[in-house]
Amino acid sequence: MSLLIVFMGISALAFTQDKKAALEAKKKILLEEIEFTQKLLTKTKASKASTMADLTALSKQIELRKKLIREVEGEIDLFEDKIDQNMDSLRLKEEQLERLKKEYADAVVRIYKNQRFADKLLFVVNASSFSEALRRVNYLRKYATFREQQAVQIIEKKSEISQEIASIDEKKKTKEELLSGQVKEKMQLNKSVTQKNVVVQSLKKQEKELQSNISKKQAEAAKLNSQIEAIIRKEIETARLEEERKQREAAGKATAAEAAKKKAAQEAIAKAKAEGKKVTKEMEDAANKKVEIPVKLGNTPEYDLLTSNFYGNKGKLPWPVEKGFISKAFGRYNHPELDNVSLENNGIDIRTDGGANVRCVFEGKVVGILNNPTFKNAVIISHGEYFTVYSKLASINVSKGQKISTKQGIGTAYTDEENITEIHLEVWKGSAKLNPSDWLYRK
Repeated sequence: MSLLIVFMGISALAFTQDKKAALEAKKKILLEEIEFTQKLLTKTKASKASTMADLTALSKQIELRKKLIREVEGEIDLFEDKIDQNMDSLRLKEEQLERLKKEYADAVVRIYKNQRFADKLLFVVNASSFSEALRRVNYLRKYATFREQQAVQIIEKKSEISQEIASIDEKKKTKEELLSGQVKEKMQLNKSVTQKNVVVQSLKKQEKELQSNISKKQAEAAKLNSQIEAIIRKEIETARLEEERKQREAAGKATAAEAAKKKAAQEAIAKAKAEGKKVTKEMEDAANKKVEIPVKLGNTPEYDLLTSNFYGNKGKLPWPVEKGFISKAFGRYNHPELDNVSLENNGIDIRTDGGANVRCVFEGKVVGILNNPTFKNAVIISHGEYFTVYSKLASINVSKGQKISTKQGIGTAYTDEENITEIHLEVWKGSAKLNPSDWLYRK
């Protein structure tokens, strides 16, 4: 039973330590992301007017700070639980110490009473027999050892209590530091919310101009969309024709082989008849067999495997940049802060560092390279039945037809005149546009 209790205690400690490590790791990531968004905000502060990019960055920062506050609250709860556990353990140890002290005091009293009538030597020599005397000697030795052990236990228990008190004090200090940090984060959150409200009010006055700019960009997006569709259709048709050519070539070889077998069977029958031998049914079937190998069109095993692997990694694909956050979501939607501004996005936009390396999210082949006034350079990569499109690139370092591995660099991110660096990512399946957020791993 005692071993079970010890095991449960060790398991609980390990769980608590794992939970603490997980909370600290999450907090570290959130702090890094908050620092990143602040750096991006600082870059655009040089601009006189507030921008939608500022609003997006502030919204992201507020979201991150709220998450961080929740993580800190989780750490505070964890330390409160640990302090409660330490307090329970301390009370138990103090009860054990009191019991040991009482047992020791009772033992001292008993010895004192025994020594009032005779000393230890008389206690032994007054035994009725030799064996009784030995038993009394052993008794005295064991009693002395018991007292020494009790004294040692009392000292050890006092030491344990001192360590427990020190541990509680340390945890209380950590809890106070966390509470202090939480207060600071809440102050920073309120500051960010106030800053965001100012930006929203400023942008509300520019809603017509903003919507006009968005409409122009969406017109360019439509042009890019048509170019992408054309390349994908061509790639699909090229793959189909290539597979058909391979299948026909294979069918031709198979037909020639079957024709050779048929001719050989016909010659064997003619020879058998000339020699007066029996013609078997098998020989007649082979000679009369219709030679026609149908072409069965389908995908190559490599194509099917790449398609399957891409789909199998849904929700686990790496981000196309090392650092960044989604600044424009997928689909058609109204702006959450600006009443008269609506957005439409064939993919997602990711805000990142200037000059950031843009990388492929999965192995594949470059099937298209484009240029667009709004979306700058763009790269289309085939992953079997799926395609990924990377645009808003300042430069490209791959070429059409090149095979690409996962996380291989394909270019650098473009920074616009407002000092904003964003890349645009799309995921297609045939001619259907998919939400890239569903395919990238969750941060």
